[in-house]
Formats: sequence, structure tokens, C-alpha cells
Amino acid sequence: MENVSRNGSTLLNVTQHGRGDLDAEAEGICRDVGAWLQVNGEAVYGSRPFEVHGDGTVAYTRNHGNVHATLLGWRGGAIMLGALRAGGATLGRVSHVELLGSDVAMAFLQDQQGLTVTPGGAVGPLGGIGNQQLTSKTRVLRIAHDRGRINDDHPGSAAPGWLRRSNLNGGDYNNDLTTSETPGAVWSSTFSGGGVAVIAPSEAGAGQIEIQIDGGVRATVDLATAGARQPQQVAYEVTGLAAGEHVIRIVDLGPGPVAVDAIVVQ
Repeated sequence: MENVSRNGSTLLNVTQHGRGDLDAEAEGICRDVGAWLQVNGEAVYGSRPFEVHGDGTVAYTRNHGNVHATLLGWRGGAIMLGALRAGGATLGRVSHVELLGSDVAMAFLQDQQGLTVTPGGAVGPLGGIGNQQLTSKTRVLRIAHDRGRINDDHPGSAAPGWLRRSNLNGGDYNNDLTTSETPGAVWSSTFSGGGVAVIAPSEAGAGQIEIQIDGGVRATVDLATAGARQPQQVAYEVTGLAAGEHVIRIVDLGPGPVAVDAIVVQ
């Protein structure tokens, strides 16, 4: 989970005997990891890094607009998640917290110090796992909030010729951007809904972008501003689309640099 939270991956190498079978201990490890992923896999598969990878003994990922906090070495009590404080650039107002694989209610309080989560009762271990560390101490919180934007790097997007930039500390959503200085380069994504908004920064010297929906040109947007840089601006918004899946394409028109921060599907 520490690797995934840093946008990495893990290769689990399970060595066989010469006769082709596995040690019972190695097989047990694989079964335990698989059983844990059956419950907590949404924090891994198709996930992307959060604006910070960790918070002490917590590893963060995000998926489908939610933040996932993997608790490492958890003892079952209240926990403070300092990175999920109120007023951040990415996380909005927290609306719901649940512990995957448990029906115990999770009370929460979000303030300027962070998000404090307190179980409403004793949390039982995950079933089908022999390893005590996995079954009780390594658990995942799913955290819903009111700023569930689809980030510029989500799995349904493609951006050949664009550059991913992270840790810019400029107030951008998830502290990252997909940027282009190549006129004609296209950022594209599929989405399902009746409308969509494009979130992008405005700044001095920026270029223009063309917005296309389902192959038709909808607008040309100038991202330049004469004043201070303005992150997370609604550069374009459309409603009233037919229900179903659509394709949005954002074309770099130049002459200055442009960026895509996120989209909001309605």
C-alpha cells in the first residue's frame, strides 16, 4: 500500500520448488493477500495517488471520487488523519466514512487539524485471513466528500504529448496538473452523465484550449489572465447532454502553455 500510494506497484515473487509446488507458508501468504484484496481492492485497482502519499502510519489513494486511507498497524481505536483537514485544495467537506469489510458505524469530525475517525463499537477481524496483521491491523477507510472531481490522471483519460506535473503547491486539485506546450496535442476522457465541467488554472501567458464533446466543437477558452494565477477555475461547463457515455477532448491551441486539472461530471 505504501508503494501504491506513491504511484508505484509491487511484484510478489513466489518461488517454486524444482518439482513445481510451493511451500505451504508461501501459499498461505498468497491466499491471505488475495483475501485481503477481495475486501479492500478498490483502494488498489484503478486507484491513483492522493495529493500526499501518507500520514504517519496511513497510506492514501483515491478512486471514483473517494479517498481511501489504509491504516497500517491500527489498534482499533480513534485515529487522526492530519492530511484530511478542512479547507484543503483537494478534499472537500467529508460526508461519510466507512471501514471496508465492517458494518460498524464510523463517527468522524473534520476540522483544521484533520479528520478524526472513531469506531462506534468493537471492529471484528476480516474473515478468511490467517495473518493477524492483515486481518485486524491493516484496514481501509473509504472517505466520501463533496468535491468528488475526476482528476486529470484518472484511468479513463489519455494525453499523448502532454506532461504530468505533480507537487506544484499552487492550489491545484490533488496538487497536480496535466500540461501541454504543444499546439494540437489532445487530452481526452470518457465520462457518463448529462453534463461536464472542465477545471483548469488561469495564469499570465497561458494559451487557449478547444473543447470538443462527442466530436463536435463546443467552445474555445482562453486560459490567460492579467492578474495573479487562479487555480481550479471552471473553464467550461455544459449541461443537457443525453444520458449515457460521452467523450470529451481538450485541444491545445497555443500559443502559450495550457493545463487540465480535473473534470466534474453531472
